[in-house]
Amino acid sequence: HVATAFLELKKGYQEAIEDITMRMGAGMAKFICKEVETIDDYDEYCHYVAGLVGLGLSKLFHASGTEISFPDSLSNSMGLFLQKTNIIRDYLEDINEIPRSRMFWPREIWSKYVNKLEDLKYEENSEKAIQCLNDMVTNALMHIEDCLKYMSDLRDPAIFRFCAIPQ
Repeated sequence: HVATAFLELKKGYQEAIEDITMRMGAGMAKFICKEVETIDDYDEYCHYVAGLVGLGLSKLFHASGTEISFPDSLSNSMGLFLQKTNIIRDYLEDINEIPRSRMFWPREIWSKYVNKLEDLKYEENSEKAIQCLNDMVTNALMHIEDCLKYMSDLRDPAIFRFCAIPQ
């Protein structure tokens, strides 16, 4: 069904989807065995899993004729902000994942507060957990200006809602 629907799309839509899907798959594969150590790793991971979605959606919005062509940096920031807020929100669910936790918090941030990332979930570390959380939120908020710029330039109310509600 997916392939049939894809083949019924206009060529411009197909090209945008193919490009983003190939780049996303290659990038996500890179992080199957690679830990998120640095803030640069974190930004790269978030780019692959969500920044590219922002780029792809922007291309689709433009190809539809309803929106302007957005700079890649703004489209990427939309995805990074959304992904980073999801990573922050899902900490406990991800750290308790069975059979193995899956975490994307950069060691560069959390190691300032605890020796092991899972230590943040314990009551005795609540003050350090809040400090680390503040650090993570501050990192995510670096994308706010780009997100507001992107959304303020949207013309179609339905696309605005589609973008603004998750943000």
